[in-house]
Amino acid sequence: MNSQPPVDVTSKEYKEWRVSNLDGSGLTEIHLVISTVVLSYWLWKCKTAADYHRDPTRFTESQWSRVLFECAVFFVPMFLTLTDQFVYPTLAVLIGGSVYFRWKIPDPPYRHDKWAPDPRAEAFEKSHILGKVAPKAYLSIYRAEMMLLTCFCILAVDFNVFPLKFAKVETFGTSIMDLGVGSFVFSAGVVGVKPFLPRLVKGKLVTATLAHQLKAGLWTAFPILILGFARLVLTESVDYQKHVSEYGTHWNFFFTLGFLPIFVPLGLHVYSDLRVTSTVLVVAYQAVYSLTPFGDWLENADRTGLVSANREGVFSFIGYLAMFLMGMSLGSEILSDVRTFKERRMRLVSVLGVWTTACISFMLASFVCGIEPSRRFANAPYCFWVAGFNSFTIWLFMLVEEDVDSKLPPQLSRSGRPAGYDVPIILDAVNMNSLTTFLVANLLTGSVNMLIETLLCDSMQAYLILGCYTLLFMLPALLLYRAGLRLR
Repeated sequence: MNSQPPVDVTSKEYKEWRVSNLDGSGLTEIHLVISTVVLSYWLWKCKTAADYHRDPTRFTESQWSRVLFECAVFFVPMFLTLTDQFVYPTLAVLIGGSVYFRWKIPDPPYRHDKWAPDPRAEAFEKSHILGKVAPKAYLSIYRAEMMLLTCFCILAVDFNVFPLKFAKVETFGTSIMDLGVGSFVFSAGVVGVKPFLPRLVKGKLVTATLAHQLKAGLWTAFPILILGFARLVLTESVDYQKHVSEYGTHWNFFFTLGFLPIFVPLGLHVYSDLRVTSTVLVVAYQAVYSLTPFGDWLENADRTGLVSANREGVFSFIGYLAMFLMGMSLGSEILSDVRTFKERRMRLVSVLGVWTTACISFMLASFVCGIEPSRRFANAPYCFWVAGFNSFTIWLFMLVEEDVDSKLPPQLSRSGRPAGYDVPIILDAVNMNSLTTFLVANLLTGSVNMLIETLLCDSMQAYLILGCYTLLFMLPALLLYRAGLRLR
């Protein structure tokens, strides 16, 4: 931080100073704290399976008790670890609870003839439909948990209970919020590949044309860009605090999200291999940054023109586009339905391969080439770090699902499961209207900061406000879910 803070802690200048020149935290601490998202899922999955196997009738009737348990298992660990309170005890409770409920799940019926066909595999194969892209439970939960993490942090960072080592770094370094921004883009790419996958039309697998992809991209981009302009106008009109070096003078994260669906079809039209396109794009961007005067201009130029004033947002878009394409590459491997159990399990190997490639690339860029990750410019080490973390997290989610589902009876091998068995109700609601949830969280964050001096709140007040805020940004998603409505 700067050595001389403004005197008035309630001033806009102090709030901007407070989140400036931060160094972040180490990778081990970041990954340890974020591991709670996987452990929460493991605990929920094991307890849900144990409850259903013990009494299926009661399971379908006890919806409210399951919702309360979901709140406890997904929200409480997030509150405790992201405010740097009881990290290790929280991890221990999650692991211990998971192991206990995993032990309570009954084993599948014993097969006396080991060489006879597995009835679960037969039921799974019979239910396969060529070209179908069915929702993946582990993917829905992964995306919803990343969304909850992001929404919680954007307000929590304004309170003293949130450690500033978890806030966004100034230029080079790593933090939880830096990882959250990248994970938001990467996870959007994982599911964003769906319109580009072959579809079954009149018995044939066909791919959408470039014109159709561009039309769909513009349709997706338009409301997000409107939100970007609305945020720009509102923040300028009320003189809201703004960290200029984050995205620039006028740019905001909604602009980055809005332009992605437009540029992706154009990039794929040039070269269709997602892995090659994303790698070439981020490596070329890093080479220009590191080997030419462009890097010095990007870091130190005066904010005189429109491009220079918004250089972080404009040029980091290249890295975020590469990151989005990396997510699409992973999504193209895991979204389509598989025919057999063996193919499903081979996907674990495939995703682990993606993680290994991303880790090697990150180590080469960071330790061999000596380039530090930078969320501000979305450089190559940052992109590879985000891709590696998210691919490994998805692999762990897949592993948990594969382990628990291996105990399912044949009729539940692919379908026929009751509501709330595969995906928690609260996370299903968030995933169903993720953009709406993100928008509501941003509006509430702005409202709280305008109405309350967050830095003057003590710990109890901060926790109370954050708890109410979490319930409020979740409320529209839950109401829409109950009404069966999907906005965005």
